Amino acid sequence: MSYTEAPRKTIDRFSQSWTKTNPNSLLSEFVSISKETNREPDSYHFIVGENSLIDPDTSRPILNFITEGIEKDIARKLQKWALENDEGIALWESPRQEGVYPCPKIIIHRIAYDQSGQKVVLNSAILFDPEIKNPDYKRKTLYILPDSEDNIFKILNWVKRVSTEKANFEGSGKTAYSQAQYFAEQIRMGIPSQTVINAMQRTGFLGQSSISCPTFSGLVDNRANIVVFGGKFIEKCGNCSATLRKLMKAKDKCPYCGGVYEGC
Repeated sequence: MSYTEAPRKTIDRFSQSWTKTNPNSLLSEFVSISKETNREPDSYHFIVGENSLIDPDTSRPILNFITEGIEKDIARKLQKWALENDEGIALWESPRQEGVYPCPKIIIHRIAYDQSGQKVVLNSAILFDPEIKNPDYKRKTLYILPDSEDNIFKILNWVKRVSTEKANFEGSGKTAYSQAQYFAEQIRMGIPSQTVINAMQRTGFLGQSSISCPTFSGLVDNRANIVVFGGKFIEKCGNCSATLRKLMKAKDKCPYCGGVYEGC
């Protein structure tokens, strides 16, 4: 029996902690909510430190944010892989589990470097709707692959083939960083969460698709229009000098000034 929870019901549960959430994390959570419920890739990155993977927003090890269990075991494997390798792709499947994981997803991890030479792990979570075979085995396994565009395409083609709902790899433009800023500001001003959620639904910011378990909700940076499949990791906007720390492709725009990235 499959289990799918309506996004409004999931968000109602999330909203209980919004007033206590760090403003940067709240903004990131809102971007994540919109991307997942509109079936857009949800992308973020970790910094590879000397001994651990670091959350770029808090400068704290990511393991500090994850409770003990299968997901923390996967995070430990990811950290070990990132520390020991200079390049590569890793893949984790999180199957649906009734009452725990409302929607299956995969997360693609890729080792990369910013312009200063800092090693990072780029992550892109894709929610889709297959019936995954051997779910218990898949949930506790981190797959390691050589870094190649061919392997990325194979993963995406597999998602397309097994998903019962059309997968969206590029984003539809529904998720606007400015909208997330507006809703986060509404919460900070004391507007009731149910009023904010109603506005999210009315504007389409909150989509119709179910959302995954928010395990990494506090570990993501500003993620508007980031996709892990190609592009270059950009530290600062060349037009307004705003800190971006994003993977960008040619014609992507800076979320702060609207400047267009021309690519390499």
